[in-house]
Amino acid sequence: MGMTDKLKIKGIHRFVFRDAKTSSILRVHEYPNIIVSAGTDMIAARLAGGSSDCDITYGAVGTNAAAPAIGNTTLGTELARNALTAISASGSIVSASTFFGAAEANGVLTEFALFGQGASASADSGVMINHAVVSETKTGSETLTVESQISIS
Repeated sequence: MGMTDKLKIKGIHRFVFRDAKTSSILRVHEYPNIIVSAGTDMIAARLAGGSSDCDITYGAVGTNAAAPAIGNTTLGTELARNALTAISASGSIVSASTFFGAAEANGVLTEFALFGQGASASADSGVMINHAVVSETKTGSETLTVESQISIS
């Protein structure tokens, strides 16, 4: 018996920079990402009822310029990590937001990922879901909201 349907999972991260004093939007950029093997394994475990700790809970930015690979489990060089400020599902789309204040994640940002299953405020903790290359510089006069979407089709 052969199966021809294949589940497709893709993601995008929307980086929204705002002026820290006025909240005015300064710039917005979107970045595609790959869903890493550990992320698809986590989804499979959740579907099978094997783990109740499979929620996406943290977003993290890093400064490593290496290209994301399906076998990644951590960011190359994690700079900052925060708990999600929102997460929801509508149909087959999961939406999540991660906020970084003016004093957080400042510098040249080259990577972003979402984490779950055992993730905490500690760098490199939990299961990486996805990994994206980004090209941004954040300063102390800006805030950053990363709006992530994962689509399953």
